[in-house]
Amino acid sequence: MNAEKLLEQMHGLKSVFDEKEGELTGLDREIGDGDHGVNMKRGFSAVNEKVGSGSTQEILKQTGMTLMSSIGGASGPLYGFSFVKMSEVAKEEINGDNLIEMLEVFDRTVAEKGKVEGGEKTMYDVISKSADLLRDKGSLSLEDLQQLAEETKDMIATKGRAAYFKEKSKGTIDPGAQSAVYIIHALGAGVEK
Repeated sequence: MNAEKLLEQMHGLKSVFDEKEGELTGLDREIGDGDHGVNMKRGFSAVNEKVGSGSTQEILKQTGMTLMSSIGGASGPLYGFSFVKMSEVAKEEINGDNLIEMLEVFDRTVAEKGKVEGGEKTMYDVISKSADLLRDKGSLSLEDLQQLAEETKDMIATKGRAAYFKEKSKGTIDPGAQSAVYIIHALGAGVEK
């Protein structure tokens, strides 16, 4: 993926989150404060307006800075900082090996900043498995990523606002895991291992 395609994919997330706002808000109403859809829509609308052409590194960094300043709650800093960190390892032409490296940085950044690990019903449950998915399957299909989000349904939340719901958090996909599906799918579009 070159810089032009990456920019197209990042701008394209505005349409994705416009369309998925209601779905994410509905999931977040079940186990949170109901604003994840609005936040993600606001964040990627800002990316669409503010992030312009440049190298792949510049596009990822601009995306991260924009998300940090436009998304509230925990998601803004986690996604924003992750994009900035991924910009530090991105190559000018992102291939499968480079994307795996970027996803590993995404994984480490969210784990460190969010103080999370797998099985806690968070965005991390999708992000942490995405590099292995690309290694195993050769590409990042929406169906495979969605399966990772579906697996959060049976988990009991132990982090963030969803943790207050304890056992009642079972049965709902984590909204952060669902938004991670769309973001990682956009990062992996057209990139194969």
